[in-house]
Amino acid sequence: MPAANDDRIQPVTFTFRNIGPIKKADLELGDLTIIAGRNNTGKTYVAYTLYGFLKTWETWPGPALHPPKARAAERSRRSEQYPTFEQISTQVEERGHAEVLVDRAALNRERREAIAAMSRRFSERKLAEVFSSSPDEFENASINVKLGSESPWPDRAAEPVDAPSIRYDGAKLVVVADHPEGMPYFPIARWRLWCQYLHFLFPELLTVPFALPAERLAISLFYKELDFRKSQVVDLLRKYGDSKGKDDDFPFVLLDTNVSRYARPVKDNIDYTRSIPDLRKLKSEVHDDGFFHDVERLMNGYYTASGDEIEFRSTARGDRRFAIPLHLASSSARGLSDLYFFLRHVARRNHLLIIDEPESHLDTANQVLLARLLARLIPAGVKVLLTTHSDYVIKELNNLIMLSSSFTNKARVIKKLGYTKADCLKPERIRAYVAAENTVTRCRIDRFGIDMPHFDETINSINNVANDLAARVSDSND
Repeated sequence: MPAANDDRIQPVTFTFRNIGPIKKADLELGDLTIIAGRNNTGKTYVAYTLYGFLKTWETWPGPALHPPKARAAERSRRSEQYPTFEQISTQVEERGHAEVLVDRAALNRERREAIAAMSRRFSERKLAEVFSSSPDEFENASINVKLGSESPWPDRAAEPVDAPSIRYDGAKLVVVADHPEGMPYFPIARWRLWCQYLHFLFPELLTVPFALPAERLAISLFYKELDFRKSQVVDLLRKYGDSKGKDDDFPFVLLDTNVSRYARPVKDNIDYTRSIPDLRKLKSEVHDDGFFHDVERLMNGYYTASGDEIEFRSTARGDRRFAIPLHLASSSARGLSDLYFFLRHVARRNHLLIIDEPESHLDTANQVLLARLLARLIPAGVKVLLTTHSDYVIKELNNLIMLSSSFTNKARVIKKLGYTKADCLKPERIRAYVAAENTVTRCRIDRFGIDMPHFDETINSINNVANDLAARVSDSND
């Protein structure tokens, strides 16, 4: 099975309809994806919907691909041209492996029909849950997925390899179970095979989303209070257990008054922040690349976690050195704490880091340095999707794109300007969009960078006003 970053796998296009301010928008996911735009134009809606889909797509049960209401003729056609998962799993359970002759056209048709069914089920059953909202609020909303690759599997022999495995050589599909004598017939074993089968069908979806929402600043302040609120609910449930029968409506009153309205990425970020003290013995797959040291240089300090306390410690010398609880640190230090621990303890090379407004509470110099850090993650195998209001972030990314071009004395120029070879950013790995007028519009990208008129228009406008006023002030003084 090809890896998620295999060059044969083309980008996936997601189509969003009637989600928040977005009426219809197409977004192709790159290694670095940027969504800019003014407030309330739908950037976060797109990012959260994408996060929800990528977080849950592989959890759909087998019937998602073969709905029971399918017509008998359709089911018969499918079984003649492509085996159902039920047929494959039955063979594996009985013999320990399955071998099926399948041509590429049938396999690609299975991919298209399966992803359409999964997109439809997510839109109908899970989309509203991502935003912790009523289904009525997302009644006509949907996300659809268009796969960019036909036959992303290599032409090679389909001989069995270390189990479990699924191999395809263009003509034969070979599925091997964990044990050569057969797969035990119980839900867990079949579920593992189902997940493996989905990973084979959709290698382009194997990226793992990790969200750092804009609310991360507040979460770093209030996560302990959230835990206290949670303990209050537990106490109320215990009291209900002692008084059961006295008030049969109590559980429903409890739910009505205590269920949160946090979107799924925010909930997951709360859980992540709570878990940080338990992560300190883990090393991320990019730990040795030292990206978390870039955060230390940005903040002139580093973070520690012990017990249930997170601290920020400065790297200043002498009397200027300090160590304080995170909730007493500056907003910039709080805003980057989650990214620091992610890079040090969590990040994997197939992660998609979805970061909302990374420039929040950073001065302009640090916005530039953070843009450089996010770009360095790309060649390390970590994909990034960011929403931004910062023209400093965009301009620095444009500088990194120009660094990837060939020009005279390149090595000397890179060193003179304070960059390294790792800062080069290839334009073909980037997708950029502007959210406006109920859609997102793709920006042109060339060797000079991202053409994003959204920022240029604002800058030109304020410069024109400043020039006009300066001329009038000068005339009045004369």
